[in-house]
Order: sequence, then C-alpha cells, then structure tokens
Amino acid sequence: MKKKDSELFKPLVATADKYLRDYCDGKQVDDEKAKIFLRVLSLYRRILKIEKEREQIKSEWGKLIARVAELKKMTASKARRKPKPSKKVA
Repeated sequence: MKKKDSELFKPLVATADKYLRDYCDGKQVDDEKAKIFLRVLSLYRRILKIEKEREQIKSEWGKLIARVAELKKMTASKARRKPKPSKKVA
C-alpha cells in the first residue's frame, strides 16, 4: 500500500518541531536552520491541505459516478417500457 506524503514527512516534522521549540526556548541559536525547519512545517501544512482536498474530490467523484450509473439505469428501464408504435398500412 502506498504511504501518503504526510506519513513520509512525519519524522522530519517531528525533528523540525523539536528544533523550533528549542530555538524559541533559547537552547538553539542557528537562524538558518530555524528558517529551513519553518519551511518544512509550512510545506507539511500544505501537503495536509492538498491531501484533504484530494479526499473530498474522490468522494465527490464517487457520488457523481454513482448518480450517472443510476440515471443510465432509469433511462434504460424507461426505454424498455415504452411500447413501439405499430405501423398502419393504408
């Protein structure tokens, strides 16, 4: 089974979160590293947002496909019920 991108990023996000907490508490002082970790967290939030949108699109697509299949069945059953007009010879 394919892992989601958010699952693959979790170890890096945990490291970034820990570093940024230490940075805010004054235990770390590397500004460049803090900027990089902030970008990691920003990207992670974007990935989560996109995955959520992807799930919503899949759900909506599934509903749409089911509705189209239902309409096809209704149209087919109506076509079978209609009697064919008989041809009159004059």
